[in-house]
Amino acid sequence: MMINSKKKKSQKFISRLLALALTVNLCALSWTDVFAADYTKSVYEAEEATLHNVSTDTDHKGYTGTGFVGSFGETGDFVQFNISVPESKHYTLHFRYANNTSNTSIREISVDGTYISNAYYANTGSWDTWKTADVGTNLSSGTHTVKVYVGNNSEGSINLDNLVVTDQPDSVRSLYMSNWKDAMAIWMASKLCNNDNSGTYGPRIAEFRYSGDWSVNQIVDYSGFFRDETNGVKYDQTHNFNSEAYYDENGVLNTNYLEYGGNSLPGMKISKDYVMVPEKDLLVARYSLTNTGNKDLTYSILDSLHVKNTSSNDISASYDSARKALIVNRSSSRQPYLALGAFQTPSYYQAAKDGDSNLSSATCSPWYTFDNNGTLKNNTNVTGNDLTIAFEQKVNVKAGATEYAYFYMAVDPSLSGLQNLCGETASQSGDDLFHHTADIYKNWFNKVVIPTYNDEGLLATYKNNLVMIKNAIRPGSSDSDGAMPATTNPYNYGYKVWARDSAVTALSLDAAGLTEEAKTYWNWLAARQAANGTFETCYGLWDNTDANFVEPEYDSMGFFLVGVYKHYQLTKDKNFLNGIYNKVKNTANFIMNNMDQLKGFGPADFSIWEEGNATEYYTYTQAAYAMGLKSAAMLAKIQGDTALADNYNGAGSTILTAIGKDTSAGGLWDAANKYFVRSEAPSGTINSLVDSSTDILFALGAVDALSSRAASHINKVESTLASDIYGLARYDGDTFYYTSQWSPGGNEALEASPSWPQMTMWDSVFQTITGNTQKAYEMLKWFKDRTAAGYMVTGEAVSDVTEQLLASTAAEPVTAASYILASLQYSGLNDTRVYASENNAGCYKSISVTNGAEKDWNQYTYVPYYLDQAGDTAVEDKDTDISKAYICNDEKNIYIRINNKSGSLPNTAAEDKFRISVYTEDFINKAATKTATVNGTEIGRNMAYLFTKKNTEQGYHKLTVLNGNWTLNKEISSVIAPQWDSRTGGIEVVIPRSEIGSPANDAWGHITVVLETYRNGNYVDQDIHNFNYNLTSSSDSWFYGNFE
Repeated sequence: MMINSKKKKSQKFISRLLALALTVNLCALSWTDVFAADYTKSVYEAEEATLHNVSTDTDHKGYTGTGFVGSFGETGDFVQFNISVPESKHYTLHFRYANNTSNTSIREISVDGTYISNAYYANTGSWDTWKTADVGTNLSSGTHTVKVYVGNNSEGSINLDNLVVTDQPDSVRSLYMSNWKDAMAIWMASKLCNNDNSGTYGPRIAEFRYSGDWSVNQIVDYSGFFRDETNGVKYDQTHNFNSEAYYDENGVLNTNYLEYGGNSLPGMKISKDYVMVPEKDLLVARYSLTNTGNKDLTYSILDSLHVKNTSSNDISASYDSARKALIVNRSSSRQPYLALGAFQTPSYYQAAKDGDSNLSSATCSPWYTFDNNGTLKNNTNVTGNDLTIAFEQKVNVKAGATEYAYFYMAVDPSLSGLQNLCGETASQSGDDLFHHTADIYKNWFNKVVIPTYNDEGLLATYKNNLVMIKNAIRPGSSDSDGAMPATTNPYNYGYKVWARDSAVTALSLDAAGLTEEAKTYWNWLAARQAANGTFETCYGLWDNTDANFVEPEYDSMGFFLVGVYKHYQLTKDKNFLNGIYNKVKNTANFIMNNMDQLKGFGPADFSIWEEGNATEYYTYTQAAYAMGLKSAAMLAKIQGDTALADNYNGAGSTILTAIGKDTSAGGLWDAANKYFVRSEAPSGTINSLVDSSTDILFALGAVDALSSRAASHINKVESTLASDIYGLARYDGDTFYYTSQWSPGGNEALEASPSWPQMTMWDSVFQTITGNTQKAYEMLKWFKDRTAAGYMVTGEAVSDVTEQLLASTAAEPVTAASYILASLQYSGLNDTRVYASENNAGCYKSISVTNGAEKDWNQYTYVPYYLDQAGDTAVEDKDTDISKAYICNDEKNIYIRINNKSGSLPNTAAEDKFRISVYTEDFINKAATKTATVNGTEIGRNMAYLFTKKNTEQGYHKLTVLNGNWTLNKEISSVIAPQWDSRTGGIEVVIPRSEIGSPANDAWGHITVVLETYRNGNYVDQDIHNFNYNLTSSSDSWFYGNFE
């Protein structure tokens, strides 16, 4: 049977996202509102679609339209909808269905004849109970076909009612607020995730925390309720409200009330926006009511605060008419005073006993009288154990207009302090305080490093999530403050602070210019350090105690060291470094002193994914260790601890070597399949899982992103784990967020191995470093397109089926941090990598040096090379800016090759341009030494020999130290003089071992390579690269760097 589809039904939902000037008045208050973006929602009835081998039925209640499609379970059955969308963008396909088969049924979905995804129809428990199965897809503007069919991968039976096509994104379900000083609040939606059936609350401020006792939530809830008085409809069962919430760059937490019981409010859009005024113990709420119809409407708003009493003692509340504030005295419970205030003259007020439902009682709880007839009792005083205070506001909204009502919450330890605050607040308008907050955030953003985008959505994603992170940081100035929760949704993870995740977030704050916020975290983490230098995996946000979750997880140690170094590098704050340096040493010493002496790895742990029954040597953690130790070495050098710096550099080099070894030799590089494996067990067993977290190797600089190993590794990761265009799963077969018992919100992903946006961002960093900036940019756009309403970041992952967030862990600060870091990397405003001040090296390989350096380059293919930071030069000159340096030896010579940043060199010998100089220690410690270069630059090593050549010279000079000065010793003719390749910027230097005292194999010595530039008649030391070199025999193991 073939039935042609009929015209669709369509309606629109409004969500304020960007900028629209709506200036309206309520009690002479005005505000320039945020933009209203239209969400399109088009409904297509299944019984009106093109049907094949299925029937239209009406034997189950609750369907829409004229019926539903049943008998939908045989191979070949399909329902095909003809749809139309107004613009090219991302859409969600909501399939309304019933399934009483006790199992999840599966249908395949195609668009315009191309399969896009499976749709999963979970058991609804009854054929009369309807739910939706969602699939996300990008659609171009115009008409399309959407086919729901029973194919080879389909299972079970369903009844299909309709298809709703919408561009409305899902929303985060919980967000933190902060006054930047001593108070925090948490907004929550009716349900924290789809599995949340825990309460009857609607969208509200669910928690209010104060620094006097962070562990206590000072309220039960602060909620809004509504009545349409014109039409006699109540909207006071607020758990029936769907809602959305997001921050904007003005520091406003925008929350929109969407459908009520699945249906839009006829002719009315309602929002309740909040600002927590920085440096004030004040939370201001703004109700916006927009009449979208053609007749005037009168609405009643109930603004209600249910306070928390932590004791069995009675507390009291009273109405202060002069301040238009209801004040709660909780001194008997040793809790701070609270107030609920109105900016306009309220229609009603009430000080009540929360459990009093007697409509004739003066202390009747406000919800009951509001629900009954839209009034409150105007009770002035109440005493009891469980109190609620509330205002009611009647609002007349003309057709096409918007009206506002403003209220506030305030807190203070004393009654007089609270009265003063209420008095000060009453002298202003709510509009003033919203603008005041926006001005503060504008000034805050003036110090933020902002990337350049060609996409407003990318910029909004960057800014709005910086605001989200700022508001998630526990405020204060002590080392007990400064941490942030793993997620703003406490449904499953509660209030845990993941030490590693927050460290990555602090790295992003430093990179974005928010160094004070980052500093508070580094000091907070330092204060949590155990006596042995380690950190726990998680801590409680409110009490800073160990959360006892999957120990040990040591990757935070590496990020702590990297973060402290990066912070100092940006700020040059010596007081900060002096104060935290002993903590740096404790952590670095723990890593160094607990290394596997045979394998060369740092301590085994459970690493980033916290899986397995035993600790292993995870690539992710080992990369963090190695670059953390390299960072600690630079901090030690700054502090004058040269010997300690050498130890840290050496330990870091040892770990890098362990990472770089083939798996057959106990390392983490799978040479046969050309990728870095997930981990190695202490027993030697290799876990060869392809794991996207290993991409951190390139973001931290543990492995050069431009190396052949990096290229093949990324190819392996992408070809194995990529889905949803640029999404990357953690690993193949990952059941977290799917069928795993540990999934935070149950089966949110619908399929195994959902995409983790954080992993895509590390790939984006890689793409930027390697010059594939277009792909890096497309990955940023993919990240933006997977954000929630208002560009709020997802939780840990997104579903590759719905292409929407997994709400149980959204929003996640570290996911936002990865986007911030990738954006800054793309814009050239930050480099996530760590560049070592020195590398241990040792490689036995002969180079057959020929005249004309370019002929020798292919011989260095398997010689380890080491990166040098770009731009770390005395003056700007890419010709003499070292990019990387190779080093090896045989029985006769040491061979050094350097590449410059420009990739070319002047092809002239007639004019002084540059000079190559190599300083070496006396490996046998007998010759006279000097610690400065010939140009006076302090090297910090006792150098005995200098080998040098200018670009204008033919000769190759050896200098030694005589009477404290560098003095020409001889012209070297036993090897080809240093030579360079003007086409590639490569320089090659050969040093005969006989010219440095003929040291034996296994001798160690420091070698410093200096590129000099000619300026104003003199040579200037332009760039320096340091090696601690081990003369290696043909039978010795190498130290591993990078390989071409």
